[in-house]
Amino acid sequence: MKYLICFIFIFGIFINISNSINCFVCDSKEDEHCPETWTRKDILPIECGGPDGVQDARFCIKTIAVFGGAVATKRFCSSRDMDNQCIEVKYPQDEKMYYSCTYTCSHDGCNGTSHLNISAIFVLFFILIQFFCV
Repeated sequence: MKYLICFIFIFGIFINISNSINCFVCDSKEDEHCPETWTRKDILPIECGGPDGVQDARFCIKTIAVFGGAVATKRFCSSRDMDNQCIEVKYPQDEKMYYSCTYTCSHDGCNGTSHLNISAIFVLFFILIQFFCV
């Protein structure tokens, strides 16, 4: 019986992992609560898939760049790995050099901050595995 519960639990975890990724989605030009440094605890990532979402979304993206003459941060879902990169951007009307950075990650809510977050689900998973399967 113990092994059956363990099998069902592990099977359930893998079904959950196959669902669409959840990412933070915001634009600091439209939302003041979308700064470069994410400190909000009351906003949760949204599911990227679904009828109105990004098809085959597997990545969360955070970009920091000049949009419309102002530095802004955007967070969104993507089906493409946009890598982690920063490039220099020079505008003809401005003598300053700007940097545009893109950060790509592939686990739920990872585009909220640059710090490593351990998902509570994975912690629970390992605790239950130790309890039921050992």
